[in-house]
Amino acid sequence: MAMTERKQEEMDLPALCGQIGLPDDVKAAVLDFAAGFDFGKVEGLLRDFRQYSKMKEARTRLQALLEPDEDHLKMLACMLKGSADAYGFYREKGISGQIYLDTMRCYTRFMAESRKSTGRICFDRSWWTSRQVGGHLFRIGRLEYEIVPDGKGAAVELHIPSDGDFSPREVDRSLELAEGFFREHYPELVRAEYRCHSWLLDGQLGGMLDEGSNIRHFQTRFEILDRGGVDAEFIEWLFQTKSTDISALPEDTSLQRNVKRHLLSGGQIYTAFGRLVK
Repeated sequence: MAMTERKQEEMDLPALCGQIGLPDDVKAAVLDFAAGFDFGKVEGLLRDFRQYSKMKEARTRLQALLEPDEDHLKMLACMLKGSADAYGFYREKGISGQIYLDTMRCYTRFMAESRKSTGRICFDRSWWTSRQVGGHLFRIGRLEYEIVPDGKGAAVELHIPSDGDFSPREVDRSLELAEGFFREHYPELVRAEYRCHSWLLDGQLGGMLDEGSNIRHFQTRFEILDRGGVDAEFIEWLFQTKSTDISALPEDTSLQRNVKRHLLSGGQIYTAFGRLVK
């Protein structure tokens, strides 16, 4: 019976790997490591992820403790263990099992993307999944929502996962669901500012896209406060490759073709910062 059809009391590592659809070979590698590893050694570090201010240091220390870990599968196992433990936090907050699984399916997506770009099983997103382990980020419909402490209390950072429908209708639905989510589980954030740092907000893209494009529509939702710095990572998201050879980048979509032309002519893409206009 699916988690959404009953109230699951707890989550362990094998159950999480199965319920998020982790590929069999990845699941086997994770569980093989887990069978001979004492997670008590990292229990304190995994708890530290729950504090946003300690998250980065906890990840660095965890990496050092697990070395050597060439393909970072030991790190993947520990991150998944921490994410399984986080289910207790979701239960305490009364957050649905559906949101929990939608949030944790990022691992399945990341492993598929990594395999596609490298041709092997490797985990390169622990810098991101620290948020899932710590219970700071939630997948609600099409978008992810990260609770980020700031000088005024906390803000909500919007993130755009690489999968799924990015249409205005789906973004509207996600924002509507998120409003209800925060009202129920984080009432102190009902009036929090929604922010977004993304290459998708770079105004230059407007001239590279059709007027009715989903990206252009998404940009109109934000008041751009800062053009930001040069984005060094967007190539992986747009072109699904880690290659630094601009001339070899694929041209399967009009945006890929236009951005590639822009880069070859000496242009850059920026990570703009915007505030959602509610």
